[in-house]
Amino acid sequence: MDNSGLLVKVYNLNKDLKGIGTLLSINNDTIKIKGSDLPEIKSGTKVYIEIYNELTGITPYICEIGIASRNQLNAHINIRENIIERRNSLKVRTDLSFYIENLIRNGEDITKDVPSMKINVPNLSVGGMLISSNYVLLLNDEIKFYFQYAKYQLILIKAKVIRIDKKQDPDNENLESVNYGCSFEKMAGYNESVIMQYLYDRQLQLYRNR
Repeated sequence: MDNSGLLVKVYNLNKDLKGIGTLLSINNDTIKIKGSDLPEIKSGTKVYIEIYNELTGITPYICEIGIASRNQLNAHINIRENIIERRNSLKVRTDLSFYIENLIRNGEDITKDVPSMKINVPNLSVGGMLISSNYVLLLNDEIKFYFQYAKYQLILIKAKVIRIDKKQDPDNENLESVNYGCSFEKMAGYNESVIMQYLYDRQLQLYRNR
């Protein structure tokens, strides 16, 4: 099975998040991760790596860094731990939409150039989301928006565009739909719990409406 493109998070052994990327390849010995701002960790350093799979859950590994640069990180697998089957972390279909608070591109806040920018969220997980927008986004763009659910406190979510999916309209070659895969910046425990509660409730709603 081709697992390339999965979300990957790299932590130190204290579980402090050091970087986020996408899976380039994995075999019995080595995990290869690609990205644009990966941590440059010294060779031989032990790290904790989580691979997020929308179908199976989160697979944790204890690894030793081989080569690490901003664009690619190779790690030798020491231990594969049990899959964390957190159903709430898996992708859930939604009908959510939000107006963004900020759009950051190349380190510059360009929100003033995108008035009334709105995103639609066809699916959401605790690690990220798939969105469409009324403005064109670029890889590594960062967006911020407020998420409100039920009685819970309003939370600010920060996300980065890590993938662009373009699909041609089969009935009109001049029309093209564009979706953007985004990963979330590390969240505070409370913020993550709000997202997880929404996902749990949404799953129940979808199940009951089948």
